[in-house]
Amino acid sequence: MINIIYGPKGTGKTKQIIDQANAAAEKAKGNVIFISDTKMYSVNINFDVKCVYTEEYAINSAEALRAFVCGMAAANYDIEYIFIDGIARITNSDLNELETVFAGIERLNDIKFVMTISAAKEQLPDFIAKYAY
Repeated sequence: MINIIYGPKGTGKTKQIIDQANAAAEKAKGNVIFISDTKMYSVNINFDVKCVYTEEYAINSAEALRAFVCGMAAANYDIEYIFIDGIARITNSDLNELETVFAGIERLNDIKFVMTISAAKEQLPDFIAKYAY
């Protein structure tokens, strides 16, 4: 399952994804992962959520993020949720360049993904728009 939180910069997407990660941590039977490029919001995240900061792992492309997420899933079968705040910003990618990331994570059926994207719904490519709510 993939859910996309979208909207222009400054519309509260990060607050929404943090709230969802914290709520997931309260009910999850497995691990909850929060991926971001900044530690700025880490004080707002529940201690039960594993925070991963992409700058520490040199993740700066769509392929690097796809490989990293798939590697995490392969190494830890207990991951239930992965939250990614600012996927295009993390990967330094245009939205159309994210297709490989989505293709990779679509195969991870047992993990629920929530991601934020700074764009209007009409700017989302079809492979992303089908997950927008």
